[in-house]
Amino acid sequence: MFNRIIVGVDGSPASITASEIAFKLGKIWDVPVLGMYIIDVRLMEESFLADLAGVLGFTYYEGISGKIKDFLETQGGSILDEFSARGRERGVKVSVTQTVGVPYKEITAQGEREDLIIVGRVGKKPVKGIMIGSNAEKVARQSRSPVLIVPEQEREVRRALVAYDGSDSAHRALEICNSMRAHLGYEVHVLAVEEEEGDLKKYKDRIDTVLGDDYECHCLSGLPEERIVEFCRDRGIDILFMGAYGKGRIKELFLGSVTSFIIHHLDIPLFLAKA
Repeated sequence: MFNRIIVGVDGSPASITASEIAFKLGKIWDVPVLGMYIIDVRLMEESFLADLAGVLGFTYYEGISGKIKDFLETQGGSILDEFSARGRERGVKVSVTQTVGVPYKEITAQGEREDLIIVGRVGKKPVKGIMIGSNAEKVARQSRSPVLIVPEQEREVRRALVAYDGSDSAHRALEICNSMRAHLGYEVHVLAVEEEEGDLKKYKDRIDTVLGDDYECHCLSGLPEERIVEFCRDRGIDILFMGAYGKGRIKELFLGSVTSFIIHHLDIPLFLAKA
């Protein structure tokens, strides 16, 4: 299914949850898990630190960025050591890397098309580390890899939803959902949202090749992002699979995207597949 799983870690609750999910999936698919700790290079800028000192009331002096970098490197080493130990305890092949850069750029540069990136939705504040949570949407938007965005609290997955529009990325989401179901045993719902009332007949043959007849199908009309969010909340969906950023660049620029809306309105794991 994937060659590697890459997970952003910063010691926050969301990144710990992301790590635990990465270990579970790494064991399911028997692939290595790479933990990345990234010190945000923007924290090292002297002008930023001078402004921050005025806000927080600590004494600024020239060269303080070196001290902060040393502290964050030491913290990162401890976090990665703990990550490695937890992965080995769970019988997963793990590796780690620490670097300095812009977090979402470093993570997306690391991921290949056949990798999976996992990030926590909420990370630590900028002064404490790598800001994984604040970069989750940027990672999802710019990554070549599929991306799994997880909230702070891990939850039991009993019901999964695939938002399906017939696109290659949505079909890939369907395949990933089915692969995980074989190990986690959840029920699967497939939802198509059309501008007018319709059904899933035009997609059914293609969906059946992946899921067989073991799923529930639904078709609604209206704005896709609103109907998907409503469906997840009303039906108690525990994880959502969908294609990532399917609209054209111009339309997305002026109208926003289904993906961005859902990232900001649902607090469940969101698996974004790429074609």
